[in-house]
Amino acid sequence: MTTSTDSLSTASERTQRTEQTLRNPDEKMVQSENEKLNDDEEIDYPDGGFKAWSVVFGSWCAMLGCFGIWNSVGVFQAYLSENQLSHYAEGDISWIFSVFSFLFFFCGVQIGPIFDAYGLNALVIPGSIGFVLSIMLFSLGNEYYQFLLSFSVLGGISCSLLFTPSIAAVNQWFNVRRGLATGIATTGGGFGGVIFPIVVRDLIPKVGFGWALRIVGFICLVTSTLAVLCLRTRFPPNKTSGATIDLSSFKDRRFAATACATFMIEWALQIPQTYFTSFALYKNVDTTFAYQMIAILNGASVLGRWLPGYIADRVGRFNTMIATIFMCAVFSLSLWMASSAVDGTNTGLMIAYMVCFGFASGSGISLTPVCLAQISDMREYGKRYGTTFSFASLGTLTGVPIAGAILKAQNGRYEGLIGFCGACYIVCLMFLILARGFGGGWKLGTVY
Repeated sequence: MTTSTDSLSTASERTQRTEQTLRNPDEKMVQSENEKLNDDEEIDYPDGGFKAWSVVFGSWCAMLGCFGIWNSVGVFQAYLSENQLSHYAEGDISWIFSVFSFLFFFCGVQIGPIFDAYGLNALVIPGSIGFVLSIMLFSLGNEYYQFLLSFSVLGGISCSLLFTPSIAAVNQWFNVRRGLATGIATTGGGFGGVIFPIVVRDLIPKVGFGWALRIVGFICLVTSTLAVLCLRTRFPPNKTSGATIDLSSFKDRRFAATACATFMIEWALQIPQTYFTSFALYKNVDTTFAYQMIAILNGASVLGRWLPGYIADRVGRFNTMIATIFMCAVFSLSLWMASSAVDGTNTGLMIAYMVCFGFASGSGISLTPVCLAQISDMREYGKRYGTTFSFASLGTLTGVPIAGAILKAQNGRYEGLIGFCGACYIVCLMFLILARGFGGGWKLGTVY
């Protein structure tokens, strides 16, 4: 009798909840969001141990190659504009690197869901082969179309095959320490961004541009091989995920705001990386030192990728992103704008900007995947990640050429370009505040 009464009571409660949901559709969305928030608590994560940290090392190796090259495009652009492509405008040359960045992220629309459905090896092995091959072919180029096909198309697609799975794999092994683990993995890109510009610049006078790139290619061959050996997944393939873009994710307000913020980050981030070497040459900085500016930025970003990840696990991932993006806007509109406005060469201001911006911008790489993971079901993470970065890839495709067009319109002066960069970060900050509010509420003290 008691059991029958309990069953009737339970059925009555379910009926009441259903009626409430029908009366208030928003409640269903809130309930769905809460279920996603609790998903990570239901899955057991190692959050450490040899296997987990070996995956981080494998991801670090993948990042050193693909993101190290991505962080070094300013050096390549400056060299090509002075040598093989000297008869092209800066804005035209920038398309080579914009297409590379676009494919780097846009291909995630298919690569993320393929990772969910088929795992690592189907992506990482061909990605490693194509990535190394693209650098070797890039070293042989002399014409615009050759650089576009080898570096932009083959290199961009191959880097996406490496980058997307290496980030997604780390998220399967960590939850509480996810920010720290992802931050450590992404420091590989910072190290690569320090090593490759110095290697290329030092070797060009000795062995030429071609062999300097081939040596970089051999370094990437070693790191990519280590990535293949160390990366592994924990969850079984989810073949019901489907290899399509998930537009329904934008119904989640947190996801929509985070995706828009990611777009603005990608719109802004590559502007200093691509143009600062040219800016330093424009301000009559010594050629050798001008090429080392990007290495300074990337060196500072190593700390900027690790430390915010460590802090984010304690004070909140979105809170940390908001703070660092605010710093990016302030440093761009103060230090970089001031170094452009003053007459003559002021290397002190330039170095200060490279160090400060390098540190602050590091979280744009390391914490974006962590923020996405926080608001996603991990078994659908690859699809959501691919959806976000396919959208953000439009920013990487257009941001640098738009900056180049602004530069051309101002007859080579950089104030407009710098203002555009700073404005992008301000808009990004607004979207992050919205995402944080939608997910964690509007109280300042909330850890989210």
